[in-house]
Amino acid sequence: TLRTPTTARPATETHAASTFSTAKLLLCENRKNLVRHLREVRVFPQLRNLRRKSLEFDGSRRNLLNLPKEHPIPMWKTLTERIRETGFRILSAMFPPVPAPPPADPKLILVFSTTGIGDALFDTAAVHALRTSYPSARIVVCVHRKRRAVFLHDPDADELVPYGKSPLYALRLIARFRRERPDLVLLLNINPEVVPVGYLINRRALFGGTWRCGRYGFLLSHPVDDPGEEHILRLGEAVVRAAGAATEARRMVYRPLPAELEAARARFSGWIGRPFVIFQTGGGRSRAWRDWPVDSYVRNILWLRQTRPELTVVLTGGWDNEATAAAIERSCPFVVNLCNKTTLEETGALLALASMLVSTDTGVLFMAYAIGCPALAILHHASASPLIGPTDPGAGHEVVELPKPDQPTGELRGEMEKIPDGEVRAAMTRILMRRGL
Repeated sequence: TLRTPTTARPATETHAASTFSTAKLLLCENRKNLVRHLREVRVFPQLRNLRRKSLEFDGSRRNLLNLPKEHPIPMWKTLTERIRETGFRILSAMFPPVPAPPPADPKLILVFSTTGIGDALFDTAAVHALRTSYPSARIVVCVHRKRRAVFLHDPDADELVPYGKSPLYALRLIARFRRERPDLVLLLNINPEVVPVGYLINRRALFGGTWRCGRYGFLLSHPVDDPGEEHILRLGEAVVRAAGAATEARRMVYRPLPAELEAARARFSGWIGRPFVIFQTGGGRSRAWRDWPVDSYVRNILWLRQTRPELTVVLTGGWDNEATAAAIERSCPFVVNLCNKTTLEETGALLALASMLVSTDTGVLFMAYAIGCPALAILHHASASPLIGPTDPGAGHEVVELPKPDQPTGELRGEMEKIPDGEVRAAMTRILMRRGL
């Protein structure tokens, strides 16, 4: 309830006070008075909570009002970015990124992939296309220091170089690769501040997607336009195609190590020798509208237990899925709850040994694609199969997708409960039958 800052009103006038206060907000002409009034009646915290709950779409938070952010960007950081951008504009005018034709047989290829784990899995498909097209080239992948696990399991990468926010990482990269000049520098899923580093390494052979480079797109010698509404792997494929790769980038790669498989068998020896099915209990909170409701998990896990009692049901997820996994475990006490109890490497080993994965649009789903674990993808129409669905028809994956409504409501939350249980169960049955179960 909103109150005016000057007069406390009786409880019987609360609604009238709220209406009066709202009208006052709309009629304020002076911006300073408006902001002061919003602070006095504590509207900012209420709008922030509303924004967190209801303004989530495609991983970004969208503001309806031009209000201060909860964590505003420091002024010094904005100023530093402006100075750096201006400096590189001057430098690029003096030393323009003149495009050179890609070499027919490159000796050294430097690839940047510095964002999240899911993006790194997408980038393994592009690296695989480079390896297929240039089998004798040395491929060095510069990856975020906390995301190395994905490319450590990619045999197509010859070397990994860590990257971080500290300027020391950029200085080391520039010092090394100015000496060992790569023939091709490819920017896949990156943060925009990586572009100047690539420019300083080789300004004549810098390939990157304009959709990822932010303000620094002018530094690209070979800018690549967005390929449009196609599968998400097409983004990386467009970059490597521009660099001369002759094959499609449609195969993600993640190979668990033998030692990791043995460690998983030892740790979970009580049940891992029997057939088991993994249920991923959701993705990150920023796109929670993609997740399946708890009731849907419970109904279908109970059905699976009734029809396939020989199967062990395993729950996986991260720290932000613990509440969902705990609620499922309360209704299904027979499940093995490993939510936030396994590393990425252990999850990969479990996927390699599992009979099936059931997941919504999550990084674990893409890991199953890369490993070859048969997966049932339960997808929202805003993250549809043509965008993120499986690309390997021989792996035995299945997709159950929420149909797009004829009249979009603009509200994505709560729609996943409309996924029909019958379609989910039929898809699980088909996968298990192909697995001999």
